[in-house]
Amino acid sequence: KLRPVAGTRDQLRVVRQLLCDRRFSEVVNGCDAGREGELIFRYVYELAGSRLPIRRLWISSLTDESIRQGFAALRPGATYDALGDAARCRSEADWLVGMNATRAVTIQSRGSADTGTRGSRGARTRAPAPPVYSIGRVQTPTLAILVRREQAIRAFEPRDYWEVRGTFDADNSEPFTALWTLRSGPDKGKPKDNGKDNGSCSRFGDRDLANQVVTRLAAHGSTDDPSGPIVETLIQKQTREPPPQLFDLTSLQRTANRRYGFSATRTLQAAQALYERHKLLTYPRTDSRHLPQELLGEVPKLFAGLAKIPTYAPFATSLLGGDILPAARSRRVFDAAKVHDHHAIIPTGKVPGGTISPDEQRIFDLVARRFLGAFYPDAEFALTEAVIRVGPSIPPTGAPVLSAASGPPVPKTDGKPLRESGTDPSETLLTMLPPAPDRFIARGRVRLAAGWQAVAGFDDPGRPLVGGGEKSADAPKHNKDNPDSLLPPLTQGQRLNGRFQTVAHQTRPPPRHTEATLLGAMESAGREIEDEALRAAMKETGLGTPATRASTIETLVKRGFIARDGKQVAPTPTGIGLIERLPVPTLASPELTGAWEARLVRIARGQESRAAFMTDIARYVREVMDAVRGGPSQASVPSDMRKPPARTGTTVPPPAVLELRCPRCREGSIIAGNRGWGCARWREGCPFVIWFNVAGKRVTDAQLRDLVEKGKTRKSKTGRLVLDVGATREQGAARFQPA
Repeated sequence: KLRPVAGTRDQLRVVRQLLCDRRFSEVVNGCDAGREGELIFRYVYELAGSRLPIRRLWISSLTDESIRQGFAALRPGATYDALGDAARCRSEADWLVGMNATRAVTIQSRGSADTGTRGSRGARTRAPAPPVYSIGRVQTPTLAILVRREQAIRAFEPRDYWEVRGTFDADNSEPFTALWTLRSGPDKGKPKDNGKDNGSCSRFGDRDLANQVVTRLAAHGSTDDPSGPIVETLIQKQTREPPPQLFDLTSLQRTANRRYGFSATRTLQAAQALYERHKLLTYPRTDSRHLPQELLGEVPKLFAGLAKIPTYAPFATSLLGGDILPAARSRRVFDAAKVHDHHAIIPTGKVPGGTISPDEQRIFDLVARRFLGAFYPDAEFALTEAVIRVGPSIPPTGAPVLSAASGPPVPKTDGKPLRESGTDPSETLLTMLPPAPDRFIARGRVRLAAGWQAVAGFDDPGRPLVGGGEKSADAPKHNKDNPDSLLPPLTQGQRLNGRFQTVAHQTRPPPRHTEATLLGAMESAGREIEDEALRAAMKETGLGTPATRASTIETLVKRGFIARDGKQVAPTPTGIGLIERLPVPTLASPELTGAWEARLVRIARGQESRAAFMTDIARYVREVMDAVRGGPSQASVPSDMRKPPARTGTTVPPPAVLELRCPRCREGSIIAGNRGWGCARWREGCPFVIWFNVAGKRVTDAQLRDLVEKGKTRKSKTGRLVLDVGATREQGAARFQPA
């Protein structure tokens, strides 16, 4: 039931009178062109009891020209009925799940909390009430992202390691630094753009081993020594870096956070003001980074508008009258298939006035430079990789040859491996002294042509740049732990002087999230899902939408679940306690909200009914309530919430195959995965799965067999599990049926 908000009741009364005025023949819905804007209009229209025919104004810019074009192309309101259904489903589902789960978990925690202590005279002192554990479809999985990271940080155990650095120079040349490296696997002999070299190791797990290497190197540090440093391999190539894509809201918020420390809300407020008040930017709450083809003819007008602003005049003027966009890169900017409700955020061509705030100026500058840079040539770089050999060119008899270009597996001594792998390949540590000769690798990356980077403000042609793509575009930094630098002119076979030293380091825990990285984690939440089929289905979804992610973060802050510390955000004890008290794992999982968002998209496209979605929501709420009634249980908390996430180097065992036939496709066998049992034919599209935890309790092997073979388990005092073969993958085929 809808109720007016007290603070806007008077304004609503005015709008209601207009909507019910019979002098008007129709009403134009001019709310934001999107799902939430559609919902706002329909709620007000419904509350007013209006019967006026509806026309829809759908525009992405508030300039006079865009508004005139929009009114010339008004559409019937019924065209957007499916979008309105999706909006209602989102609103009602969030209310149902949030209201019921919040009350249930909060009451459960208060029922199990200590009610107080006895004072010195026996009087009972009442303990403060536990907090309200607010739960939301988007906010709780977002909180879980931060809690998992915090758990990983707390569980992290630092390890000491040592590296050997060499400083080399030729006669009358600038010295440069290279890193001692043991390459253990085949390599194609190409310089690495990202500064990483897979299949190699440069870290020692023991200081004495590193010192032994330095000691034997010290005897061969001169150009006069036949075994002294020599440029064994020199590889050079040129690479191109295309301009980053245009901004959507999330990428704009992430960039503003990295550049200026802006919160997501602060960026959205500035972008919204530039759109609504100043008419300088197009609609900001978009999830697209492309433009439709029909805007191609408008681009020169936008260039002309930016050319009137001194800061951008040199860049915009050079684009006017020329080839707007090379055909080879056109789909990076113009791709109608990747534009849904709104296109990417771009300037409108208007010139900023004198009332623009500093925040708004910064956001406008980011968007204007990104837009102009998208039409500029690629940045061009020269990459150089030099391998310097130190020591005898022929290893002792029986020792394997270690080549910088290729080589056999890591040598072994007395049956023991030469190195020890940690949980992360980047933390592989050498535990035995490798044979001579020793090799150092130096890499250099020099920009040859600035291209779009001149527009972005990276106009120092002699500056070494590390990384690529949008990361370097948004915040290019030289990594002090990476020996990449400007290299002097070198030739293969050139003799060098060398000085060597041991450098101590310590492994570091994963960093806490900033708002930029948290927004990225919310946007790509589906990538963390272990189930490959569901991950593929969630490829275009994430936690929330660009329009709601900023408010989700602010909600978590206001409710005391997370706190800001400079640029970092971290969970509070209350936030950690909430995740630990969840009775149903999916409340904190991106799988549920991602799957719901995908279904909302289908509803908006007319591919699914509102009734079917809400039926599933009601069933899910009942399952949550059943789990809470079962009492708090550690088994109901996902194991991956109580330990750090697996690192990339962890080996995952193959799934166990059970002697059970899939009851859905009747062809595949049942296999055990990381979080549930599923069909071995999942790659062929069979969605059958039974999650390990159903209604807050672990499903036993005996219950699994009963479900697959009989369709139900034995009945207990509380109820039984029943099989729903037609259930979706995110729901799972097993559900609890109360007695």
